[in-house]
Amino acid sequence: MRVVIFGPTGGTGRRLVERAIAEGHEVTAFVRNPSRMTARHQRLKVVVGDAFDPGQVREAVAGNEAVISVLGSRQPSNPLHPRRPGDPHGVVSAGAANIVAAMKEHGLRRLVCQTAWGVGESKQDPGLAGAFFMNVLVPPLLRDEYADKEAQEKTVRESDLEWIIVRPMILTNGPWTNDYRARVDLKPGRRPYISRADVADFLMRQLVDDTFVRDTPAIGY
Repeated sequence: MRVVIFGPTGGTGRRLVERAIAEGHEVTAFVRNPSRMTARHQRLKVVVGDAFDPGQVREAVAGNEAVISVLGSRQPSNPLHPRRPGDPHGVVSAGAANIVAAMKEHGLRRLVCQTAWGVGESKQDPGLAGAFFMNVLVPPLLRDEYADKEAQEKTVRESDLEWIIVRPMILTNGPWTNDYRARVDLKPGRRPYISRADVADFLMRQLVDDTFVRDTPAIGY
């Protein structure tokens, strides 16, 4: 399959590119900073662009069959990971709007995108671990990032695409286990996290699996 990946230089994005190439796909990696794109392969095409630019997004989407978005940015509300120059607030939601428009223009149907557990209705009745995360950690550290993801989800859900919004628990750099849970009503338990490698695995599966089309599965251990 010909798939374009937005956000391929992040923690999940790098693993996603590796997984897609290993599975034999032809990959277009849309990057703002090509120096951060270290992967090289004959089936990997690197396109330099800005997710805020609708024309550049359209050019990247053209000729592909599906889109995976793992766009992310450091937000100014997080003092531990302050916003860097060139990392503007709103890139996730603005990118989503441009991706949806580009897919409609070029006739693509399957959109898989990563947001986070705690976005949308997933924060309702969160349980003890989830309540601590949403009430204690998110307000001072991730407020802007979660607002951006809320706007991203709204744009995607209002489209008529075959979209799948994936909401991982807390991300780690652990190994691929292929042993995780995926449910729309999944709540944080004793292990409220998941490795980026397992997230990449699940994202890739959604390219051909219709189980969660127009739904919002959460994934964790």
